Amino acid sequence: MKISDIFFKMNDSVIRGVVVLMFFLNSCGAQQKEQTIVTMQANCNRTVYGSLRYIKLLPPYICIPDGFVIDDYIRVSDLGNAGKIKFLAVKYNKKADDQIDGDSTYWNFYYRSKNDTTYRLKNTLSNIVPPFIENESWNYLSKHPIAERIFETYPRRLYDHSLSFHLTGDTIQLSYKFEDTYEKRFVFVYEKNDWYLKNVEYFIGELPMYWWKENEFFYPLNDKLKVIESRRPRKIISIAQFDLKEAFKYREDEWTHLSEWHIDTIDKTKWKSIDDVVFTRCHGMDLPEDWLY
Repeated sequence: MKISDIFFKMNDSVIRGVVVLMFFLNSCGAQQKEQTIVTMQANCNRTVYGSLRYIKLLPPYICIPDGFVIDDYIRVSDLGNAGKIKFLAVKYNKKADDQIDGDSTYWNFYYRSKNDTTYRLKNTLSNIVPPFIENESWNYLSKHPIAERIFETYPRRLYDHSLSFHLTGDTIQLSYKFEDTYEKRFVFVYEKNDWYLKNVEYFIGELPMYWWKENEFFYPLNDKLKVIESRRPRKIISIAQFDLKEAFKYREDEWTHLSEWHIDTIDKTKWKSIDDVVFTRCHGMDLPEDWLY
């Protein structure tokens, strides 16, 4: 076979591929714009749930493993130097229907230097999102030991993804629930080319229905966060070293303290709303010596 014949056969294959791609984009693009999509680059999985804006800020060469989907907005930051994005984070997991108890959710962290045009993967983290549980009801947990073990040793996920992983400049805030009312947030700050835990905050949010109004005192937080108390970690660790089991090892002691020393003592005659309440640190929580964060 002549080289020219090979060349024309290759071109013919490319043309057919382009035609198929154009047909797909023209016929399906408008209908699926806000639905699950797969990008065009061959051998690069960029499947997402929802809108195209999920991957609008994602360079075309950044992919996720096959069998997973991007299930959250891309997080970006210039790390304090205005003018150029230097950090990019992508969250991904299996499709909802494919997940089973114990499955992990991952965050990929990408960086580029001031003069670089390409992002490079530094971290793939599976330790900052609790393992998946299909159902948190007691009936389900009692029949599924893996789910029950996760429920007993890990915190709950927040429903609001923008609050569970919040990125501003050089600060990442990771938030979790003890249960519906009392929650805990971990503040990581970027320094020396990594993220380090600098503060632990206890807050209330996602309040139960009966809190919304009681004798003209309002509890309108809904999915907002209101810090009750904060403490410095006894061990400064990087985000890759963060351990959710360790972080919630004494959660019963912690949320009992928050309830008894803060929430249950609110003077409703002094404040009009939970938004107005000013919490002050008290000395009621004597944490064990091996409490780290």
